[in-house]
Order: sequence, then structure tokens, then C-alpha cells
Amino acid sequence: MRPLTVLPVSRWQRVVRHLEATKEARCQLDHSSYAQGRSKYWLQWEWSLKEKRFVPGVKDNRLWNFCKEFFPEADLGLVCTGSVGIRPHRDDSYADWRAVGLNLGELESWYYDCQYPEFRWTPQQRPSNPQHYKLSAGTVFEFNCKNLHGAVNPAEDRWGVFLWKVSPKLRQKFLSDTK
Repeated sequence: MRPLTVLPVSRWQRVVRHLEATKEARCQLDHSSYAQGRSKYWLQWEWSLKEKRFVPGVKDNRLWNFCKEFFPEADLGLVCTGSVGIRPHRDDSYADWRAVGLNLGELESWYYDCQYPEFRWTPQQRPSNPQHYKLSAGTVFEFNCKNLHGAVNPAEDRWGVFLWKVSPKLRQKFLSDTK
């Protein structure tokens, strides 16, 4: 887990105002076992865990262009809000190792267990040593999404945006599904 930058308050709050303006039309309740009841939507494309394919997500050029400033190679994103966090988990096979997160609000901590220190698989897995990181509002950070990670006690008005490049394993499927 490594912070990339901290956005000026005026900049991240402008993004939050945009997200709030579209919240009712876009957000759905999360039914995953890790974040049941969280409000979320997929940006650009969604990896359907049930169908094992990529389906259209929300297209928002303003938000997507903002996100691409921090992760130009990103193919898809997840936008979430509200006081329901997510229990420690590893991201599914759709995601390549490197992910970028944007913390747009108050969060008690970011749980992260860095067993794979690089952005790739390695046989030199470290012993489990979970850490709780304090992320200030506006923090943009990168992390290995195959390490256990989670959001602990977000504030009701907190937004999180997470970005991924599709893994090489599913790149052809992504290209086929998103024609």
C-alpha cells in the first residue's frame, strides 16, 4: 500500500458533489458477502461474478477522465459510498495485481495485509501481518489487490473509488465482451 498523492480539499469535494448529484440514479445495494448493504456502482464495465463476464457499467466521462489521471491504464472502476465498509478480501481474477483507490471522505482505517510485496505473483510470500492505515480524505493510493484489504467503518458521507486494469488472464474475454 503506497499513497500516490493527497488531493486538495476543494478538488476532492468537487468530485464528491458530482457523485452526490448522481447517487440516487446510479447506486445499488451491494449483495456480496463482504459488503452486504453497501451502496455502489461499477464505472465503465462490471465483472459479473455470477455470469463470469464483463457487462456495461455506468459511463461518466467527467468522472472517468478524473480517474484516468491517477491510473491511465484502468479499464473499470467501482464507486461506493455510505457507512458500510468491506471485510478483508482479495479481488477476483478479473483484476490485475495493481489497483488504485481514491478515498473521498472519512474512514476509520484501511486494512491491508501485504503478503505479496510486488504487483505480481511471487513464491516469496510474506507471513501475514495485517496493518490498519489511516487515510486522510482526498488520499489517492495504490495497492496489490491480491493482498487482503478492506475498508473499516467509513463515514456515512464517504465515497471510495477503486480502479483496475483487467488481468492478462481475462484480457481476451474483456476485449470480446466489451466490443
